[in-house]
Amino acid sequence: MKGFDYLKISLVLLGFFVGPVVVNGQSPATEAFTFVQLSDPQLGWRAGYENDVNSLKQAVTHINALEPDLVVVCGDMVNNFNDNSVADFKEIISGFTMPCYWAPGNHDVGESGSVSRLTRYRQALGDDYFSFEHKGYTFVIANTSLWKLYIQGESEQHDAWLRQTLAAARDKNSPVFVVQHYPLYIKDPNEGEDRENLPPAKRSELLALFEDSGVVAVLTGHRHLLVINEYKGIQLVTGENTSGHFDNRPLGFRLWHVDSPTSIRHEFRPLVPEMLTADFNGDKVVDCADMCIMVDHWGEDYALCDIAPPPFGDGIVDVQDLILLSEHLFEDYRLMAHWKLDETEGDIAYDSVGNNDGILTGGPLWQPANGRVAGALQFDGIDDYVSTPFVLDPSGAPFSVFAWIKGGAPGQVIISQARDGVNWLLADPAEGKLTTRLKKSGGRGSPLNSQANITDAEWHSVGFVWDGSNRALYVDDVEVAKDALAGLSSSYGGLHIGAGRTLGAGSFFSGLIDDVRIYNRAITP
Repeated sequence: MKGFDYLKISLVLLGFFVGPVVVNGQSPATEAFTFVQLSDPQLGWRAGYENDVNSLKQAVTHINALEPDLVVVCGDMVNNFNDNSVADFKEIISGFTMPCYWAPGNHDVGESGSVSRLTRYRQALGDDYFSFEHKGYTFVIANTSLWKLYIQGESEQHDAWLRQTLAAARDKNSPVFVVQHYPLYIKDPNEGEDRENLPPAKRSELLALFEDSGVVAVLTGHRHLLVINEYKGIQLVTGENTSGHFDNRPLGFRLWHVDSPTSIRHEFRPLVPEMLTADFNGDKVVDCADMCIMVDHWGEDYALCDIAPPPFGDGIVDVQDLILLSEHLFEDYRLMAHWKLDETEGDIAYDSVGNNDGILTGGPLWQPANGRVAGALQFDGIDDYVSTPFVLDPSGAPFSVFAWIKGGAPGQVIISQARDGVNWLLADPAEGKLTTRLKKSGGRGSPLNSQANITDAEWHSVGFVWDGSNRALYVDDVEVAKDALAGLSSSYGGLHIGAGRTLGAGSFFSGLIDDVRIYNRAITP
């Protein structure tokens, strides 16, 4: 298949590490690289054709600035497969400055199991399944429509090719990335079939085959929602797209960092940052280094630094961009949410960096002069708490959460995630020591417990950090517990400050909470 190329933007929201890949007793000879996972451009979907065209063009620009080695597209290039839409897709991706490969989606090859649709796809966009090698790794581009709907002759040929390709990769000790459209499953490998996943029998067959063949990750689309699972060391990632999401999360793509077969992580890169960023070098702080980058591209049409006028600039890096950069100097973009809890009245706890304002329930009392950092909020341990909107999915990327507390009792919760979430930070029910119940994907594993008592009526800084492969607890800026954990359970609930996830009796915090911060990366206090 013909290749093209990809982009740059700076907001880091997700890292993931997979287990070691050792095949036939040998480690593969590999080199580090990066690549982009782009799902469902689907020109002509809900937001309208022109909007999808513009979003894909913007993705090409951003990706080219990031300079990954290659781009993979997880299907549904267009919503209605016709000569015009296919021509537009091909023209846009010809702007990539690196190779681009794509797998067919159901909108590309149809949902009726038609050989004629397969033929039409192959004539317009090339092979519907193939493989290639890159720096010691094998990429397998599969046609999941041949698994979703059986087509006599075609499905058998596809499966025979897949087994032969995976066997060849295994013989060469080459770790495998599988790129396809339909996810294997959404929540459970034993779930039934629906429109979003593959048939259970075929799914079980593929999971066993992938496990035996050194597959390190399966990249998919179709769902229009972020879905991250892990199956016996294989990362299953349904990524974001440029055409729209059912939960209205930002448009974007996944940037994968392949450091080694034992260190593979990925992060979300939004198409348009919710906050205009002048953090050109991606260190999450706007400073003199970013200004130097702008000076290096002064007078050029350089998208990364062309930030004014918002949102897309004016095609040249000039004084307008410099003025806007100066307005953002020394901003810290690592913060996703920050509730200072310094208000003096009212029933809103304002988020100072985003749109995650909390609502006071039960009547907690503002304490403007009694906080650890300025003011604080006093909770009665009966029914007081603060509820916030959804901030992050713990499974999505490395993150950190910190807060100051004074008081509390065993079993009481400092911060939790509602709905299907868990208690992030709490005093253990027996002795009041700092604990987290953020656990492995699917809720497996044990809580992480420390030996640090936090209920002694003194001020303590408490925190949880997940770096993509380890979880850690901190008390007063000292690490008090740590273990290895490659993935956390997913949740899309809002947060409770000062109460457990179900608002159960005994979970309400009694004491002061101050300065609650959530970062989009692992922070060392």
